[in-house]
Amino acid sequence: MAGSMRVPRWLKVTMTSLMILIGILYLSGGIVFANMIHADALTPAPPTPDNGVYVTAVEQDTVTLASTEVRDDTMRPGIAGLAWDGGYGQVAEILKVDDLAVTRVFQLVDGDPPPLCEGPLTGCDQVDIESWTFQSDPGDVDLEFDDVMFTAPLGHMAAWRVDAGEGTVWAIHAHGWRASRREALRSLGAYHQAGITSLVIDYRNDEGAPSDPTNLYRFGRSEWEDVEAAVRYAVDSGARQIVLVGYSTGAAVHLAFLESSDLSDQVVGAVFDSPNADMADVVRREAAKRPIPGTTLPVPRSLTALAMAIADVRWDIGWDEIDYVERADLIIAAPTLVFHGTEDERVPLDVSRRFQAKAPDLITLVEVPEADHVTSWNVDPDAYETTLVAFLESITRN
Repeated sequence: MAGSMRVPRWLKVTMTSLMILIGILYLSGGIVFANMIHADALTPAPPTPDNGVYVTAVEQDTVTLASTEVRDDTMRPGIAGLAWDGGYGQVAEILKVDDLAVTRVFQLVDGDPPPLCEGPLTGCDQVDIESWTFQSDPGDVDLEFDDVMFTAPLGHMAAWRVDAGEGTVWAIHAHGWRASRREALRSLGAYHQAGITSLVIDYRNDEGAPSDPTNLYRFGRSEWEDVEAAVRYAVDSGARQIVLVGYSTGAAVHLAFLESSDLSDQVVGAVFDSPNADMADVVRREAAKRPIPGTTLPVPRSLTALAMAIADVRWDIGWDEIDYVERADLIIAAPTLVFHGTEDERVPLDVSRRFQAKAPDLITLVEVPEADHVTSWNVDPDAYETTLVAFLESITRN
């Protein structure tokens, strides 16, 4: 055709080579981020202190916490625990904020006072501020308990048993991702008040418990069998009604149990706190916070999708299987109470909103202003427990 321009061969070769290079780089990036998903989300690890907080002043009933960078946890409203080598305490109301330092109401619970930093922060001992609030076991909340074991498919699992009432209504508590049984201590008193016996369980991949055959977290796909074993233990011990209590990923484990177990008909209700019911949503949100390594550019959604697909092929994650929100209307058959903080930085509040919308007649969502991930109790313990006890009494009075 007259006037047409012929593309030089060298330009075609250059453009093709560039496209191949971009494809290789994109695939390499997908593999790198897939490995990050494996390390950051799938690989079992015990709870670890989130240090980086320093005590710069301590009085009988106040403490001043400082850090070298902005931290949400030191400024988070409500009650929290403060841990250090040789002691434990609790912080409460914020009294004063001065740049990166905050002064709060303080109570020493156990041991020696926290280490005082009187020089540059980086040369001082660090403390850990934690939402779990209580140090060790149900005795911290004035509850008598027994250390028990129940038999699960992979072996024996440890649990705390807190007897209450006539022993016919039991709550099975499952902690969240890389957490421990201590996560349940805050609300245990409410279940005891409602006459409900609590079984706070370990499950596979916990420290001291058998590992999953994959050596990975499965977000309910296999852990539900341990919940089933705990329910069987409760039934064999006299339980006639079961309440499932799940914190973060513990909710996903319970939802998988409800979907898969023949014992699910024993369940009369559930309580979920910040339920991690759609892990894919969490991964996408975390990826959006991170820049591409070596740049300030955000990770493209397409690269996140590629990384998730690669991770699924390599480690059989089953993103659709662990999206319990999508099937909530099929899974939920009993009244369910959900607490979720409006400031949750780990599991988006939208997860619980979509979850509730799937079965609005059975799921009640309580949105807690200012609360972060699994900290709705911390922000207002009285309101949390009043709502919780009322719900428990409504589902177990018959």
